[in-house]
Amino acid sequence: MAEQTNAAFEQAARPEKRAEMGSSESTAEINTIARAVKIIEDKYYNLRKKVQIMEENTLTQQKKLGDDIKINQSDILEIKRDIEDIKEKIRLIVKELKLTAREEDIKVVQKYLDLWEPVNFITRGEAKKMIERAIDEKFK
Repeated sequence: MAEQTNAAFEQAARPEKRAEMGSSESTAEINTIARAVKIIEDKYYNLRKKVQIMEENTLTQQKKLGDDIKINQSDILEIKRDIEDIKEKIRLIVKELKLTAREEDIKVVQKYLDLWEPVNFITRGEAKKMIERAIDEKFK
């Protein structure tokens, strides 16, 4: 079919050939050219339709990707805020841990407590009573 169309176009393009052709040949050639033009128009229409569909699909995908990117950026921002909160809490915990006594410090205090035996200490009130008793006993 394409070869026929090309041959018809070539013959129509040469004026000396057109003059030699008869009326029926001219009509047949015009019909062949008309069919070829119609086929080309149909192919063009189909291609244009496919291009339009591809453009629509591309725009749809582009919009969807844009929305996905916005969602991802929002999620990333939220994760960054959460990480900063966690870092701040860790800093606070470290600061508080630095203020607590170490094991060696506790062992030293334990040794002094064992040495002094504070359970055997008396209170101020008990000391006053003991002093008063001692004074009373001396002066009686």
